[in-house]
Amino acid sequence: MLFIVGIFAEDTALFASVKGVEKGDHLNVRAAANYQSQKVAAIPSFEDIPLTFGIEICKKVETSTWCLVYPLTQNWADSFKENDKGWVNARYLTFSNRGYVLVDGKANCAYALGCTEGKCELVANFKQDNNGEVLSMETKWAERARLKGESSFGAMGPKEDGYCNAGMYIGDYLKRRHK
Repeated sequence: MLFIVGIFAEDTALFASVKGVEKGDHLNVRAAANYQSQKVAAIPSFEDIPLTFGIEICKKVETSTWCLVYPLTQNWADSFKENDKGWVNARYLTFSNRGYVLVDGKANCAYALGCTEGKCELVANFKQDNNGEVLSMETKWAERARLKGESSFGAMGPKEDGYCNAGMYIGDYLKRRHK
């Protein structure tokens, strides 16, 4: 089992965005978890709208923590040369465990609320009114290892048309509930 900055590898966040990189600059994505490794992509830095990407795993390498990341949108996926993922230093990342996920590689608009101790809380079911506002919600827990962060388009299952949009309503519901 990997030990990462006081947490176990299964507690690796599902998502991240760039921090500490000037607007208009980019964060280099490397083939291996070190600064000398070949650059395989670059993640652009936007202050206004942070670009979110998925995290497969993070690991400690000497005094640094590195995370294996992959694109969720085409915004920077085209910059990858041969791989669809690569390593970035965690000091340039802001982490999150809230968003759409694939469960066991399957798309069905599953939405994660948070993760702890190798498990993540997923929205299992929710009820909406005629305006789409969430009235109530049920959750379930899944092993972090079974989940992969995804975009609202990539998480769309075969029965959906367009993209998953419940995340916006779920976020509003949670804000109202915690006031």
